[in-house]
Amino acid sequence: MKKLWQKALELFRRHIILWVPCTVAGILILALGKLEKAQIQWFIHFFQTQRSVLGGEAQSGDLSEALHRATMFIYPLGLLKEFLDVCFFVVALTTTKSLVQSILEEQKPDMVAAVRGVVPRFREVLLFSVKYMAVLAVFAGIFIVLGSSPLTSDRFHEFLFSKKYLLYAFSLVGEGCLAWLLLPAAIRLLRPPGSPTISTRVREMGTAFAVIASAGALALGFLTGKAESGIRLDNQGEGLVVAVVNTVIINAPQILLYIALALMAIQESNEETSLSAVPAINWRSKLSDWVRRGREWRNGSTDEN
Repeated sequence: MKKLWQKALELFRRHIILWVPCTVAGILILALGKLEKAQIQWFIHFFQTQRSVLGGEAQSGDLSEALHRATMFIYPLGLLKEFLDVCFFVVALTTTKSLVQSILEEQKPDMVAAVRGVVPRFREVLLFSVKYMAVLAVFAGIFIVLGSSPLTSDRFHEFLFSKKYLLYAFSLVGEGCLAWLLLPAAIRLLRPPGSPTISTRVREMGTAFAVIASAGALALGFLTGKAESGIRLDNQGEGLVVAVVNTVIINAPQILLYIALALMAIQESNEETSLSAVPAINWRSKLSDWVRRGREWRNGSTDEN
């Protein structure tokens, strides 16, 4: 694992092009978040506005009714937004693997070719995104049930949600479980179709990398939040620039994780190729050869006597 970590750090440091897929995905997700907020405000304004047959408009005072009607559209669009977020990062993962493959083969990494390489396996990308969303929904449901269960006391709930480090610890445990469950599918996505399942060693290393990357992202998110709170922004343009910079910083551990996963997938594929290149041993021929040599040795011993 140490050698893999060193190789991933070296690629992360020397090849800025490997930063591009995950960074672009983060910026697209940031843009979708801004668009979602604008859509929510538009829906609320739309359902709160009364229109007359003469073309006039007037604001309704019933905000709760407007919110209730708007949620019929907000929730499905929010679910679609989350699915697109996952798809963006899955495409970034597969693109990063193609770039890492080119670098290891001492070829010039081509971003356009790497993105085009995702198209033939786009169905697999969508399938993995659906799996990720399903597993994430199960974990979120378990966390909600445990957090609101009447079997646990209110004091425990207050203690749990008042300590941020406990929430961070629970999130890292959840990230480890999520990585352990989804890592085989992620590595299969990065390898040629029809590849066998990954080894337990690779699964353990990938899970460890995922937990470390999540811990780094949480730490960077906390630090950037502290730094941003001390900055005075005069307009929305400055706020957008700060948000983009923070996105790049927070996604840095994710970039390192994607490089490590790409290296693990490539290493596993190379090991399988080297093993398949070794010809199979014909044990029947070997046994016949040993018997023949044994008979020749006995006959030679008899002739000498």
